[in-house]
Amino acid sequence: MDGIWQGRGGRLLAAAFVVGLVAVALAVLIPDRETAELGGTSWTLVAYGPAAAPTAAEAPASITFETNGRFYGFDGCNQFFGNFRAAGGRWEIVDGEVGRTLAECDAGTPEGAQGAFFRGRLTDGSYTLTADRLTLRFADGQMAEYVRAE
Repeated sequence: MDGIWQGRGGRLLAAAFVVGLVAVALAVLIPDRETAELGGTSWTLVAYGPAAAPTAAEAPASITFETNGRFYGFDGCNQFFGNFRAAGGRWEIVDGEVGRTLAECDAGTPEGAQGAFFRGRLTDGSYTLTADRLTLRFADGQMAEYVRAE
Protein backbone atom coordinates (compact mmCIF):
# COMPACT_ATOMS: atom_id res chain seq x y z
CA MET A 1 0.00 0.00 0.00
CA ASP A 2 2.90 2.35 0.76
CA GLY A 3 4.06 2.01 -2.83
CA ILE A 4 0.96 3.58 -4.34
CA TRP A 5 1.94 7.06 -3.09
CA GLN A 6 5.65 6.70 -3.95
CA GLY A 7 7.15 7.76 -7.22
CA ARG A 8 5.96 10.26 -9.79
CA GLY A 9 2.60 8.55 -10.47
CA GLY A 10 1.81 8.33 -6.77
CA ARG A 11 2.55 12.00 -6.21
CA LEU A 12 0.31 12.93 -9.15
CA LEU A 13 -2.44 10.71 -7.76
CA ALA A 14 -2.09 12.32 -4.32
CA ALA A 15 -2.15 15.82 -5.83
CA ALA A 16 -5.25 14.97 -7.88
CA PHE A 17 -6.92 13.60 -4.76
CA VAL A 18 -6.22 16.81 -2.80
CA VAL A 19 -7.42 19.02 -5.68
CA GLY A 20 -10.61 16.95 -5.88
CA LEU A 21 -11.25 17.34 -2.15
CA VAL A 22 -10.75 21.11 -2.37
CA ALA A 23 -13.13 21.35 -5.35
CA VAL A 24 -15.83 19.40 -3.52
CA ALA A 25 -15.41 21.53 -0.38
CA LEU A 26 -15.68 24.76 -2.40
CA ALA A 27 -18.75 23.51 -4.26
CA VAL A 28 -20.48 22.78 -0.97
CA LEU A 29 -19.39 25.86 0.98
CA ILE A 30 -19.57 28.65 -1.60
CA PRO A 31 -23.04 29.66 -2.84
CA ASP A 32 -23.73 29.21 -6.53
CA ARG A 33 -25.41 32.61 -6.72
CA GLU A 34 -25.77 35.82 -4.77
CA THR A 35 -28.66 35.30 -2.37
CA ALA A 36 -28.37 38.41 -0.14
CA GLU A 37 -30.35 38.11 3.08
CA LEU A 38 -32.96 35.80 1.48
CA GLY A 39 -30.59 32.83 1.45
CA GLY A 40 -31.19 30.41 4.30
CA THR A 41 -34.71 31.62 5.14
CA SER A 42 -38.14 29.95 5.14
CA TRP A 43 -41.51 31.70 5.06
CA THR A 44 -45.23 30.98 5.46
CA LEU A 45 -47.76 32.84 3.29
CA VAL A 46 -50.20 35.13 5.13
CA ALA A 47 -51.62 37.30 2.30
CA TYR A 48 -51.43 37.80 -1.46
CA GLY A 49 -52.94 39.92 -4.23
CA PRO A 50 -53.05 43.66 -4.81
CA ALA A 51 -51.04 45.61 -2.23
CA ALA A 52 -54.00 47.91 -1.52
CA ALA A 53 -56.39 45.02 -0.77
CA PRO A 54 -54.59 41.70 -0.24
CA THR A 55 -56.45 38.44 0.28
CA ALA A 56 -55.66 36.51 3.47
CA ALA A 57 -54.09 33.13 2.77
CA GLU A 58 -56.65 30.39 3.42
CA ALA A 59 -54.58 27.38 2.39
CA PRO A 60 -51.11 26.45 3.69
CA ALA A 61 -48.37 27.85 1.46
CA SER A 62 -44.67 28.52 1.92
CA ILE A 63 -41.40 29.45 0.25
CA THR A 64 -37.81 28.61 1.22
CA PHE A 65 -34.67 30.29 -0.14
CA GLU A 66 -31.49 28.23 0.19
CA THR A 67 -28.03 29.78 0.52
CA ASN A 68 -26.92 28.05 -2.71
CA GLY A 69 -29.40 30.06 -4.80
CA ARG A 70 -32.18 27.49 -4.98
CA PHE A 71 -35.74 28.06 -3.82
CA TYR A 72 -38.77 25.85 -3.40
CA GLY A 73 -42.20 26.00 -1.90
CA PHE A 74 -45.88 25.18 -2.04
CA ASP A 75 -48.55 27.57 -3.34
CA GLY A 76 -51.54 25.78 -1.85
CA CYS A 77 -52.02 23.55 -4.88
CA ASN A 78 -48.61 22.77 -6.38
CA GLN A 79 -44.99 22.45 -5.31
CA PHE A 80 -42.62 24.82 -7.13
CA PHE A 81 -38.84 25.16 -7.36
CA GLY A 82 -36.11 27.01 -9.19
CA ASN A 83 -32.95 29.07 -8.91
CA PHE A 84 -32.76 32.70 -7.85
CA ARG A 85 -30.43 35.63 -7.31
CA ALA A 86 -31.08 38.46 -4.87
CA ALA A 87 -29.35 41.76 -4.20
CA GLY A 88 -30.35 45.27 -3.21
CA GLY A 89 -34.02 44.52 -2.64
CA ARG A 90 -34.42 42.85 -6.06
CA TRP A 91 -34.76 39.17 -6.81
CA GLU A 92 -34.75 37.34 -10.10
CA ILE A 93 -35.41 33.85 -11.30
CA VAL A 94 -32.29 32.44 -12.96
CA ASP A 95 -33.01 31.41 -16.56
CA GLY A 96 -36.60 32.64 -16.11
CA GLU A 97 -37.75 29.10 -15.31
CA VAL A 98 -39.79 27.88 -12.36
CA GLY A 99 -40.57 24.17 -12.18
CA ARG A 100 -43.81 22.98 -10.63
CA THR A 101 -45.90 19.94 -10.07
CA LEU A 102 -49.04 19.59 -12.15
CA ALA A 103 -51.85 19.06 -9.66
CA GLU A 104 -55.19 20.44 -10.79
CA CYS A 105 -57.08 22.28 -8.06
CA ASP A 106 -60.55 23.73 -8.47
CA ALA A 107 -60.20 27.53 -8.82
CA GLY A 108 -63.21 27.90 -6.50
CA THR A 109 -61.29 26.46 -3.55
CA PRO A 110 -58.69 28.34 -1.46
CA GLU A 111 -56.01 25.95 -2.73
CA GLY A 112 -56.99 26.51 -6.34
CA ALA A 113 -57.25 30.30 -5.97
CA GLN A 114 -53.76 30.54 -4.47
CA GLY A 115 -52.33 28.15 -7.05
CA ALA A 116 -53.82 30.22 -9.88
CA PHE A 117 -52.43 33.42 -8.35
CA PHE A 118 -48.85 32.14 -8.13
CA ARG A 119 -48.79 30.30 -11.48
CA GLY A 120 -46.80 32.58 -13.75
CA ARG A 121 -46.19 35.23 -11.07
CA LEU A 122 -43.02 33.80 -9.56
CA THR A 123 -40.84 35.98 -11.73
CA ASP A 124 -38.35 38.76 -11.22
CA GLY A 125 -39.44 41.45 -8.79
CA SER A 126 -38.56 43.24 -5.62
CA TYR A 127 -38.73 42.31 -1.97
CA THR A 128 -38.84 43.93 1.43
CA LEU A 129 -37.46 41.99 4.36
CA THR A 130 -37.75 42.66 8.08
CA ALA A 131 -36.93 40.37 11.00
CA ASP A 132 -40.24 38.54 10.76
CA ARG A 133 -41.86 39.54 7.43
CA LEU A 134 -41.06 39.12 3.75
CA THR A 135 -43.02 40.88 1.03
CA LEU A 136 -42.44 39.82 -2.57
CA ARG A 137 -43.62 42.27 -5.22
CA PHE A 138 -44.23 40.93 -8.69
CA ALA A 139 -43.84 42.68 -12.05
CA ASP A 140 -47.63 43.06 -12.49
CA GLY A 141 -48.04 45.03 -9.25
CA GLN A 142 -49.32 42.09 -7.18
CA MET A 143 -47.64 41.01 -3.95
CA ALA A 144 -47.27 38.10 -1.54
CA GLU A 145 -46.62 38.60 2.16
CA TYR A 146 -44.99 35.95 4.35
CA VAL A 147 -44.05 35.54 7.98
CA ARG A 148 -40.93 33.70 9.08
CA ALA A 149 -41.59 29.96 9.31
CA GLU A 150 -41.14 28.29 12.68
